[in-house]
Amino acid sequence: MTIKICPRCNKRYVVQPHTSDYIHQCDDFSTSTAISQEDILVLGDWEDYTGSGTTNPQEVMRQGGDNKLFGTRAQIEGEKPLHDLTQRGNPKSVYRTRSHEEYILD
Repeated sequence: MTIKICPRCNKRYVVQPHTSDYIHQCDDFSTSTAISQEDILVLGDWEDYTGSGTTNPQEVMRQGGDNKLFGTRAQIEGEKPLHDLTQRGNPKSVYRTRSHEEYILD
């Protein structure tokens, strides 16, 4: 067994000797969720190791846009909407959060 350290979260992990690549899940939430998670832009239906999700078909025109006032008088007049932000500063309305998996190549 070989003990190594993840370059992103600085946690130890154990691999067999002569293992050339490894996927480490940075899921220790005791340190920082900004490091252990990542934001993914949602542009439609999605599926990955965390599950799957769908988007309302009526919102297809505005997918990926972070301005909730799009097409309204307030947007024309220059109003900037306030957003709920993730730990990494992205708007929660168009980003989803998942655990980060670090691909390590030795």
